[in-house]
Amino acid sequence: MSNVRALFALLAGVLCLGAPLVAHHNTATVYDVSKDKEVAFTGTVTKVEWANPHIHIYVDVKDANGKIQNFAIEGGTPNSLYRRGWRKDDVKPGDVVKIAGAAPSRNGMPRAHLGSITTIAGRQLFSGRD
Repeated sequence: MSNVRALFALLAGVLCLGAPLVAHHNTATVYDVSKDKEVAFTGTVTKVEWANPHIHIYVDVKDANGKIQNFAIEGGTPNSLYRRGWRKDDVKPGDVVKIAGAAPSRNGMPRAHLGSITTIAGRQLFSGRD
């Protein structure tokens, strides 16, 4: 019976240690990080989610036909952005922002991984994506 308990404890330990490895994705699997594919656009912030594991900024952007599309812009972790000088109130709903150096979604959805963002006040904030 003690062998069964030991085996169960070992399996539970392996599962607990392996979960964090599966939980995080590589940016390149979701976004096209090629320098020649980077996108830039200007839009109005509709929502900001400052939460782990990554912040998200939602921006309304007009396409070439004048149709508005809401882009989900994924940034870094709140802690890493805070260390780069970001503060929660730097980007708020209603702000007009310029997104640059963003890696577009591989599946064509209106999503991107943030390169940098410039606020209406002219403050440029970097995400740390190389």
